[in-house]
Amino acid sequence: MDVSKNSIDSLFADLVHPNPNIRFTACSLLAEQFPEEAMPRLFELMHDPDPGVYRTAVKALGMIGHKSVPELIQLFNASDNGTIRACCIKAIVQVSVCFPDQAFSLETLVMLEKALDDVSPVVAQSALMTLGHLSKQASEQSRVIPLLIKACDSSNIAHVQGAAMSLAELDSPLVNQCLHGLAQDESKDELIREVAQASLERRQSLGLD
Repeated sequence: MDVSKNSIDSLFADLVHPNPNIRFTACSLLAEQFPEEAMPRLFELMHDPDPGVYRTAVKALGMIGHKSVPELIQLFNASDNGTIRACCIKAIVQVSVCFPDQAFSLETLVMLEKALDDVSPVVAQSALMTLGHLSKQASEQSRVIPLLIKACDSSNIAHVQGAAMSLAELDSPLVNQCLHGLAQDESKDELIREVAQASLERRQSLGLD
């Protein structure tokens, strides 16, 4: 037991090492050998003010995988700190990178949908980028497309642009309907209509329209 504790303590010390290769190895070993024991301490590190520390914790939680997701959702819903909420979303991305074939829970998608309307622009943008990432995965595409379409109804041009760019590469009649409607809706800002038209042209170049 002492050996295990010493090993964990050593790996956590390596998480703040200046060498990124050493940090990556520590993340990998914690996820592989001590996932249950490491998770509480990793969640503590997500509250660290040092960006290097909380980003490494995010990477390690991603390597641990879907067993970290319920606590990520809980922390997202409980925290009033925008940086921490953004970290929760970025950890979801890391989980999907490490486990691309494993679908997320409905609660995860509910969290991402909620995050699209977050008061923090960083959180909202992180959620949009995460949905764009998940839309490329077969296990998530059908569930993510409606959320990206919803984001296209935003008055935030940056959100519409991000959502439309992600949708442009997805093969779905719902996407065609959304982008054509947006491009032709004269009640929308001209820039939004231009973004939709550019996405439609992108689809044509890919043979999707």
